[in-house]
Amino acid sequence: MHTFVAVYLAIGFLLGLALFGWLAVSAIRRHGVRNAVRGATRTYAEELPLYWRVPVAAWTFVIALPLIAAWAIVNGDWDPVGAIFLALLWLLYFGLLRWHWAAKGRARQRNRLRQVE
Repeated sequence: MHTFVAVYLAIGFLLGLALFGWLAVSAIRRHGVRNAVRGATRTYAEELPLYWRVPVAAWTFVIALPLIAAWAIVNGDWDPVGAIFLALLWLLYFGLLRWHWAAKGRARQRNRLRQVE
């Protein structure tokens, strides 16, 4: 059974890698390396903040990090360096949440402009 699972996973991984390679090669042939990378980067940067997991991850950490700090204080494990790290991490995830909200607003504005035209 272990051999079957290993072979199944290996074949699936190789098929996925082959599909990704085929898509990458066809995009590079069609647009060139520089334009293919530029287009993929632009699409990733535009679509990522609209993905539903971004606010879920951000809210999880925005809520959890102060609770972790409070738990450390209650247990007597207060560490100023750890507290600074948690505060910076909290600001990072709060920034991620704001990035999501801003991108969502821009996407709604684009959709409204398209409907008016």
